[in-house]
Amino acid sequence: MFSSIFSTSPPVDPNAQNLHPVSDAFKENELFGELTPQDTEWTCAAGFATETQIFYVAADDGTTFMVQVIHSAVGLWYPTIQFVFKFHDPKTKETVFKSIKVNNFVTPPPGLDKRSSKADEFSITYKHTPGSDHPESYTVLANLAEDLQVSLDIQRPAVVPGWKVGNGPKGGFSYFGPDPEKAEGYAIHRFWPHCKALGHVVRSGRVATYQGASMMVQAIQGMRPNLLAASWNFGNFQSEEHGGVSAIQMEFKTCNSHGRKGAGSGGVWVNVGSLVVGGKLASVTAETKWPGEPASETVVSRTTHLNPVLDEDTGYNMPRQILWEWQAPSILADAPGSLKAKLHVDLGDLDSPKGLIEKVDVLAEIPTVVKMASLVGPRTKVATFHSTPRQQGAPLIPFFAAILKASTSLELARTAARIVLTFMPVIVLTNAKSKRKLKWAALRGAPKSEETVARVLKGIRHRKYFLYLLLLVPSAIFWGTIVASLEQTPLTGRWRMIILSPEEEEEIAKQLAGPGWYRAVSEILEHDGPPKIIPNTDWRYAWVNSTMRKLEGTIPILTNEPASYKCWFDECQDHPPMPPPASFPLRPRPRASEYIRCWCDNMSEGKWGVPHPKTPHSIAGPPYSLIIVDKPDSSNAFSYGFGPDGGGGIVVYSGFLDEVLARTPMNENLPEKEKKTWFSTLFGGYFSSPPPRHPTPTPEQTSELAILLAHELSHLILSHHLESLSSTTVIVPGTISILTDVVRVILFPLTMLFGPFVNDAVAQLGKVGSGELVNVGELCTSVRQEMEADVVSARLLAHAGFDARDAVKFWEVRTENLAKCSNEKEPAPSSQEHLVRKIMSSTHPVNELRIKALRDEIARWETERQRVVSASGSTGTTAG
Repeated sequence: MFSSIFSTSPPVDPNAQNLHPVSDAFKENELFGELTPQDTEWTCAAGFATETQIFYVAADDGTTFMVQVIHSAVGLWYPTIQFVFKFHDPKTKETVFKSIKVNNFVTPPPGLDKRSSKADEFSITYKHTPGSDHPESYTVLANLAEDLQVSLDIQRPAVVPGWKVGNGPKGGFSYFGPDPEKAEGYAIHRFWPHCKALGHVVRSGRVATYQGASMMVQAIQGMRPNLLAASWNFGNFQSEEHGGVSAIQMEFKTCNSHGRKGAGSGGVWVNVGSLVVGGKLASVTAETKWPGEPASETVVSRTTHLNPVLDEDTGYNMPRQILWEWQAPSILADAPGSLKAKLHVDLGDLDSPKGLIEKVDVLAEIPTVVKMASLVGPRTKVATFHSTPRQQGAPLIPFFAAILKASTSLELARTAARIVLTFMPVIVLTNAKSKRKLKWAALRGAPKSEETVARVLKGIRHRKYFLYLLLLVPSAIFWGTIVASLEQTPLTGRWRMIILSPEEEEEIAKQLAGPGWYRAVSEILEHDGPPKIIPNTDWRYAWVNSTMRKLEGTIPILTNEPASYKCWFDECQDHPPMPPPASFPLRPRPRASEYIRCWCDNMSEGKWGVPHPKTPHSIAGPPYSLIIVDKPDSSNAFSYGFGPDGGGGIVVYSGFLDEVLARTPMNENLPEKEKKTWFSTLFGGYFSSPPPRHPTPTPEQTSELAILLAHELSHLILSHHLESLSSTTVIVPGTISILTDVVRVILFPLTMLFGPFVNDAVAQLGKVGSGELVNVGELCTSVRQEMEADVVSARLLAHAGFDARDAVKFWEVRTENLAKCSNEKEPAPSSQEHLVRKIMSSTHPVNELRIKALRDEIARWETERQRVVSASGSTGTTAG
């Protein structure tokens, strides 16, 4: 930042050329540059860069498909890697489009170089066999879904080398910015123009084999996509006739910001292409069309849209015909001269298009960029159109909302606030001094001139407005963070804040998945000494596990209760009460940042309906993990974790099981005495094993166990552990830290007078007070979560076939037992608990609040049932 302010470099001419296309860097006879091994390596560039590798296949039966890997880096954020598969069968009109975000992307994979890559969902392996007819090849394996797998081999013939425009390290590069040596951005494309393809596509259990012609392109956009190009054209013609023919073009049009005379002179078309004739690479073309300048006559690489018509869906002028033209010196030793080729394609019109498959939004993260793809003709002749509508500001809002949705955002707000608070005393004291001088001059009878007074007052105003502007920055970051982190809790609809980015949540889930949960829980349990774990062969484990799996089975019902349990209100009097459908069903957690993004999308597209989040977070659902600890003096259980694949689970202490089993008599699971015969008396022990001799829990005991398990499952379903992590480690400490800085600045004049000892005492007092506030914040969050888990657990119990009213009795008994264990009287609540009661507007103990909330929820079920019965005229009987 300071280098840009105090730079001594000469100023840049605003009218200087700030686009340096690759066609201008090489002569006509130097356009062909053979690819080196480094050219097709993954660079995984940081900053704002998008790197992609695409394989296009034109099968002999007319089927066309493509596979693509996209590596996108956005500033300091972790890059995202997308795998895209597009398939079209012109005979059946079947179209398949699949785009997934892959996990654990690696390049190079172990034992390979950076021309290969892999992830959990795919692998692309480069092979080099020098001296053969096909010296280079790629093998693509992808498992995109249960019903979609792809296997593909792409082989490059030796007589068709891979190419870029121009040789050397700068070959293929178009540079953006006044100085190519210090470019602001760049674009590069590298091609295998004509290859042999053989592969299999498995769709819904059906295996189809395809072979034909193909091509590969590897490209990098080394700057923001919306700054690099306003639109694109891509043409790809492949045929095996005449020994093999290929004609390809890649063309982009610059934005208005880059051109011959700097900003405002854009709209420059940059085009590269090639021709393969008779199975050999014949020529490479490159042309730049500068606005207002005559086109080249010697080298032509050009796409022309003919008879365009406005498409209202995209706001783009769709061409009815396209003319592709190639002309360049031949690179074939046995065919010197200039090669020319033209390809004219009729696309039809909007009402009756020819070959149009569909219009695809390929960049959902940049909602105003729309890609319209058309596959035409019996071979692969691809015309790709990109358009950028006028609204450019709105997409930045969800971008910044996503940036603020991270654990570092409050620290950013605090840093900005500390910078502002550093300047604030200087500005305030300077303004006060200026006002005092004016007042002093007026009192002495020697007022300043009107010009001097106006100048001083103007300076005071400017400093005041500057202070307001400074204060606005941390305030905007702070409140932006709050808004971006808001989300509604499933099933209850409570608004809460989780200041963790999707990447941070995924990292947590990844660490806890599989054996990670057991390792994390073991570390927690070891604080009280080495835990003794009850094995899964113990009958108690089987009892707890079966009860928990029964409760887990009701979770899918919570995603769509109206369809899963339509007649919830039509139960008889003896049937346990059933809950009405939740107003907020168990769906992926939509966040405020997603609502903002959808609102911006609709605004950009001229649609003002209710926005629906496009990228909700996944539900971290079953199966959950389970551990039973043999600890008779602990009558409790707890849940822990987040994420799929067992990333969340429940720990139950044997003391709770003993308490439940001791409360009511059990059914002894003892076999009936059988009459013994002389054979069984002599040989029975050799041919049979004694039946298990363990007690069988009663339904009442299983119900009590289910109540506790449902409560802990509710914590997992509602992602309470993420909320607690965010609250205790980010939100509360970060907010208190900001408030402490503000208070210290306000008290600074006072503490300055009494020296550093008083200042240190105030700082220490602030630390102690902030610690107390953190504890109170944790307790408030915990109480709300406990009440919420009680309410949701009642819904789980009802759908699992248990009586939710038993949960009220269960928690009442637990509360009474806790009171009896405290020297026959309930201990006096702490000052923190008193404060929590005041915050929650109640004078009752926390346990009573929980029981009341649970009782009110079940009463609401009955009230809602009666209302529905009355409204529908049902004959259902009121539950007693």
